[in-house]
Amino acid sequence: MASHTVHLSLFTVLHHSVIFLLLIQIPPCSSSNDSYSNCANPINCGKIRNMSFPFWGGNRPKECGHPLMQLICKNDTSYITIKDVLYQVLEANPDSHTLKITRQDYWIDLCQPTHVSTTLDSQLYVYESLYKNLTLSYDCALFPTYIPCNGVLGGTSVYTQFGSLSPESCKTSVVVPVPLSFMEINSFIQVYHAIKEGFVVRWIIGVEECDKCEKSGGVCGFDSSSQQTCYCREGPCPNFSPDTQASSDQMFM
Repeated sequence: MASHTVHLSLFTVLHHSVIFLLLIQIPPCSSSNDSYSNCANPINCGKIRNMSFPFWGGNRPKECGHPLMQLICKNDTSYITIKDVLYQVLEANPDSHTLKITRQDYWIDLCQPTHVSTTLDSQLYVYESLYKNLTLSYDCALFPTYIPCNGVLGGTSVYTQFGSLSPESCKTSVVVPVPLSFMEINSFIQVYHAIKEGFVVRWIIGVEECDKCEKSGGVCGFDSSSQQTCYCREGPCPNFSPDTQASSDQMFM
């Protein structure tokens, strides 16, 4: 009788152990399936539609895009931060991998910008077409060409010039890209609209690798080590090679 009881106890222990081992195997598989389904979702925000890899945000978790490429949706308007500057996304074309963006600080006011010049992360973006630099300088002792902030004479002024050199007599300067056709730098309204028009950038990170991933039935993303990966229905896709460092000359003058 005692022997029978021992056998039953051993059977119960083994039974519970097998169930426990099976249960602890479930989370990784479930997580993989979640990444596959979550990263298949596009970002839709106002007129910005069908944005997927390399972006994340909203219903796309962080593992679905590059860590530095979060799209934020607020009041049906999309925003993205590039090199510490917040931009409003005016247009987006997933097929051509392009964004038309404008600095949010200058969208509001020429005279209270984030005092950081416009630069791109060359591993993530390139300029899609040619632009020229416009330098806006503030708190200058002497400078010949200036425009009054908000068009009000006698108040704070911003000094403008083409190129990216900062005048020595000014405390701070900000460089922004403007269209090649822009010529007038003495008018507040024209400078404001030239900057507000924005510029087009093309994302270059992982484009070819993501195309291969999608053709194989997977969806693109980044793993916990910020390495590009490809999620398949049953987990990371086998034989997937991470993106090599993208390099491209920026088309900028």
